[in-house]
Formats: sequence, C-alpha cells, structure tokens
Amino acid sequence: MDAMEIILVVLMGFSLAATCGLRAFLPLLIISIAAKAGYISLMPTFDWMMSWPAIICFGTATVLEILADKIPAVDHVLDSVGVFIRPTAGAIAASSMITGIDPLLALVIGIIMGATVAGLVQTIKGAIRLLTSAFTGGIGNPVVSAVEDGATAATGVIALIAPYVSAALIILGILFGMWFVFGRGRRRGKHHGLSAEPQS
Repeated sequence: MDAMEIILVVLMGFSLAATCGLRAFLPLLIISIAAKAGYISLMPTFDWMMSWPAIICFGTATVLEILADKIPAVDHVLDSVGVFIRPTAGAIAASSMITGIDPLLALVIGIIMGATVAGLVQTIKGAIRLLTSAFTGGIGNPVVSAVEDGATAATGVIALIAPYVSAALIILGILFGMWFVFGRGRRRGKHHGLSAEPQS
C-alpha cells in the first residue's frame, strides 16, 4: 500500500470516528456492512466486525440508540453514557480502517485519533443539545436528533466514497460547532456583563 492509499484509509478512519461522536453504533454498522460486501478491508484484528453476529449486534444497537435519542430525558441519559461509549466506538472505527502499516502503530494511531475526534464531536453535540433544550424546553431535541441521524449516515457513506470530502466537511463542522457554542457563550457573557454595569 502506497502513501496515498494510507492517507485515504486514515481519512476514512478519521471521518467515521468523528461520526461516532453523534451516534456510537451507526458508523460501526456502516463499516461492518462495507467490509462484508468487500468494499473495504479491515485491519486483521478487526475482521470480526464483518461477521453476521457483529452486523446484527451493531444493527440492533443502532436502532435502539436512534429511537431512544428521540425520547426527552432518555436522550440526556444517552449523552451521559455516551461520554464513555462514543470515544470507544471512535477508537474502534478508526483503528479498524487503518491498514497497510504496522498493526501496532495503526492501533495506537486509531485509538488516539478516533477517541479524540469522537470525544470532541460528542462534547460539541452535548453543548448544542443544552442550548436547544434551553430554547425549546426539550421539544426541539427530537428534530436535532433526526438531523444528527442523517448527518451520521451521510457522512459515513461519504467517508467510504470520498474521504477527502468527508474529512473536510467534518473539520469545518467542528470549527463551526466550536464557534457557535463557545463564541455564543462569550458573547452572552459580555452582554450580561454590560447589562450588569451600574448606570450613572
């Protein structure tokens, strides 16, 4: 495998790991189905992901996660548990995709990159959910959840077809999310600070 092919699989792993920050199991299901169909190759350690039991488990977990995330209160529980599950899923997604280099090095890169990007996306997602809950009283969260479902599925498929495009979209999305969440917080802080100043 040449350098270009290695870059492509790393970008695939990066993109799929990032989507794990939104949905833990859907990206793993996409990887499993693609591997089963022979569209992609997995690191030998993760060949179990293309087995029918793995596909059924990921498929069932995906359906349950998507449905549960539409229920107010339950979605908050999922987000709390997701702090641990989604970075782990991201590490698995990234590590499984990186082939063509030393397996131990691929595993280390996958774990660090996958867990980090999935955790970052999970953090931004949680912050946005807090904002939508505050503005809509939780009513708008199912709509946001449906958007996340679509974004996860679309980005996961694009990652396999056009890794450069998916990676660019994810980086832009992360930058926009950080600006929206943290930039908004700073603006609100400044606004409250000004409003709290005593008038002469």
